[in-house]
Amino acid sequence: MSRGLVSAVFALFTLANLAEAAGRIEDAIAAGTARPWLVAGYWVLKTGVVGVFFLAVLRRPEPLRPSREPVAFAACALAILGAVALRAPGPDASTAWLVAGEAVALASCGFLLASVLALGTCFGVLPEARGLVTRGPYRLVRHPVYLGELGACAGLVIGAPSAWNLTAAAVLLGAQLVRMRLEERALETEFPEYAAYAAHTPRLIPMPVRLRPLEV
Repeated sequence: MSRGLVSAVFALFTLANLAEAAGRIEDAIAAGTARPWLVAGYWVLKTGVVGVFFLAVLRRPEPLRPSREPVAFAACALAILGAVALRAPGPDASTAWLVAGEAVALASCGFLLASVLALGTCFGVLPEARGLVTRGPYRLVRHPVYLGELGACAGLVIGAPSAWNLTAAAVLLGAQLVRMRLEERALETEFPEYAAYAAHTPRLIPMPVRLRPLEV
């Protein structure tokens, strides 16, 4: 997939969310109450998630094994659509749920940023082999970027629970599961040592070391 095309897509999404976030901040300043600031924070976090991916795409090199499978393109498209389709809290949204959701989203965004920084130039949108990273958050799970993204989106859904947002989150989760398997297959093919790493590192949910499978 062309770096220019992917960068342009993420740039557009980032700018659109940034404009919305700026408008929400203006509303919060004018209102002078706490709740509009929570809604503004929702949009700032959403902008941050998309912005992290935009910056990562700009730095990535060419993959060792490019992906050309239609299912990979479809999964990536659905994941992006699921993330950007999340809607803002409605006027009757609970302040308590907004606070809880933003706390989850903020913590997840921090983990997501740390994961992208650890991945460095190995970052890719399609499930391709660009390098094998096992440091930092990759010592906890095999897919910390996906975990951070799913956690951030889960926080946004907690803050704005609705049938639409739950459906968008379900689409995102399904697409990410497909991407994980395709990515693992590419890494297994390109890096023989990946099997040993995968044998003792959970795929997505961190586990205490004593509960992890022993490396063979």
